[in-house]
Amino acid sequence: MTENQAKPGYWPILIMIGVLSGVIVAGFLLFPKTPDERNSLLARLGTTNFGEFVVPAVSMTALNLKTVDGKPWVFPEQKIKWRLIIPGPGKCIDECRELLHTTRQVHISLGKYSRRFERVYIALDDDIDPETERYMEEHPYLSVVHGKQNELGLLLEATNAPLFTEGQPLRAYLVDQEGLIMMSYTLANAGKELIEDIEHLMKYSPG
Repeated sequence: MTENQAKPGYWPILIMIGVLSGVIVAGFLLFPKTPDERNSLLARLGTTNFGEFVVPAVSMTALNLKTVDGKPWVFPEQKIKWRLIIPGPGKCIDECRELLHTTRQVHISLGKYSRRFERVYIALDDDIDPETERYMEEHPYLSVVHGKQNELGLLLEATNAPLFTEGQPLRAYLVDQEGLIMMSYTLANAGKELIEDIEHLMKYSPG
């Protein structure tokens, strides 16, 4: 065997280096650069998709939202998390409370993923009444902000998951780390379905 010939023991190392290099290059080429590419990649990875994809996906980053103290709640300034936004009235009763309860159980059940997740209740137009404030004290990890119903309604009206109207169910919307509203859920979805969708998406996302 000449000095230019690789020893047999070197081949596994060379093969491993080649495989790792290929994975890195493929990851760079396949990493989604636009929201559409990201959604396409997530679909190819096999999301369980119990929820309904919001088509077309829309961004909530430009919404005019305020905290309960009246300060601007600007999406790009928030911590990088996946979020479930729940738009509803200032007086949250019946279906609204049931949806909040279900999503609270989902958050608790996410385990190791819970730190990368946040629920946000958007009180539309109306002030939050005292009874609802007391109820929300049972949801310590729920962020509450105020928004305008016509603004959020306009954002969602061109999608297949419009904002609730009379006779239509309340929806919770899954929002990715960059503010893209990706999926919607109603009380027809069991909590375990939300958990499977969210965990699957988090598994293939950075953070």
